[in-house]
Amino acid sequence: MERELELLGQEPQVKTWLSPTGEAFSFELPHTVYPPRQDTDFLARNILKLGPGKGRLCLEIGTGSGVLSLLCHRQGWNVSACDVNPIAVASAKHLLASNLAPDVQVREGGPGPPDDGMHHQWAGKNEYDLIFWNMPYIKLEDNSGPLLGPMEEAALIDTTSTSLVSVTLANIKSGNILSKSGVCLLTVGNQHNIENLVDIASQYGFAARVIDRVILGDGEPLKALAFWHPFADYPTLSKDEVSSTNTELLNSNWPIGSSLSANHQTHGRGRYQRKWENTGKQVSCSWKVKLPSEISTGLTQVIIGNQIKRMLSNYSASSVSKVILKWPNDVLIVDEHRWGKVCGVLIESVTRGKTNVAVVGIGINLAEGLEEPQKDFNIAYVNWLTNSATKSALERQVHCRIASLFEDRHELPNTHWDEFKLSADKSIRDAFTSCRAVLYRNQMVTLEVVNDDGTISLNDELGNIICCGEGEELNWEFL
Repeated sequence: MERELELLGQEPQVKTWLSPTGEAFSFELPHTVYPPRQDTDFLARNILKLGPGKGRLCLEIGTGSGVLSLLCHRQGWNVSACDVNPIAVASAKHLLASNLAPDVQVREGGPGPPDDGMHHQWAGKNEYDLIFWNMPYIKLEDNSGPLLGPMEEAALIDTTSTSLVSVTLANIKSGNILSKSGVCLLTVGNQHNIENLVDIASQYGFAARVIDRVILGDGEPLKALAFWHPFADYPTLSKDEVSSTNTELLNSNWPIGSSLSANHQTHGRGRYQRKWENTGKQVSCSWKVKLPSEISTGLTQVIIGNQIKRMLSNYSASSVSKVILKWPNDVLIVDEHRWGKVCGVLIESVTRGKTNVAVVGIGINLAEGLEEPQKDFNIAYVNWLTNSATKSALERQVHCRIASLFEDRHELPNTHWDEFKLSADKSIRDAFTSCRAVLYRNQMVTLEVVNDDGTISLNDELGNIICCGEGEELNWEFL
């Protein structure tokens, strides 16, 4: 506090910021206001990639000096801004008024504790087409010690007990301040990987994607994250009964991005046309998607299965219940006394002329019914993990995860698959080490590698390498 008071008494600094557009802005800045730095340049470049504003509504959180709000104003956005630092609010107002942008409204407040103001105080009552925040991206290992004193340095540190990303998305959702087709851009440090961010986003009903990365001069890695409402411009259909959600979507003229859910499937199926039996309560959904060209369909299926595994693992409060991704497309629940299949993933495609149409089908067993189907394999249910998971909540989260992977938004780059591949590979390896034995043609085998085409290479007891494709059967012994 003494250091902050000392800085408040000093003369403002003269700063110059060179925008990525080539325009230079000179201004005076108090020492307690965060100045433009490399992270400012990084976010500015990604804002410019979204194209001209054309009068659309834009909100900057944590405006600091105000230079990014001024940049957006120059690009044709109808800009509002906010900051919890009242000196930053005053500085931003002065910069904007001095550069022919007095109509930009700058409010005091921002996402955080209720005493920092409810969302309408700092965001107004609008729905914005762009929300962005160069947010504090350094997470301290131990928050009990003294933090950096000056406000401009404290602006770098995420002091929340959980995640500032989570706090921000919770505020955006509760305030309903992101428009139907809008995008939220946040800068995030190295404490989050993309799958962790997809986990967080899907819990609040958003899709998420890393759109850019940079290493700052001090060696700090930084990501630009985009969040949006999943498949907002495409049909989300629901029926009481269908033959198969996959079949209906494949045979329909609904556009890529459409989805279909059903309460009951009369001819639901898994691999090799095996019948998917209806359980008491279940999730049965399919999405029409454009499959990535850079990875195989088999590996894509494994990655989707891993997304379901991660989602269900977040519901598990028990240390004895494990959610396992069993190659190639099944998600299992295993505990001390029982195990079974809780989810299956199936990708199917057809070619019509020069167009390849693909659907992703996902079935999840939520709870038992009065009369359960007879199957030749064990069935598991989400209510083994928790009674709090509802059908609508699971469908919404899967919807967000599928959009994060596949949705084509013209202003955003496509998914970068490397981290998803590594995570899925780890989950498959964990499955092999979590069971008592895996048998291939009555021989015990261990995993050598998950191949790029989605097949796996196994080691048998004699040290031979066996390539196992999706058509091969493995016997898994868990108990």
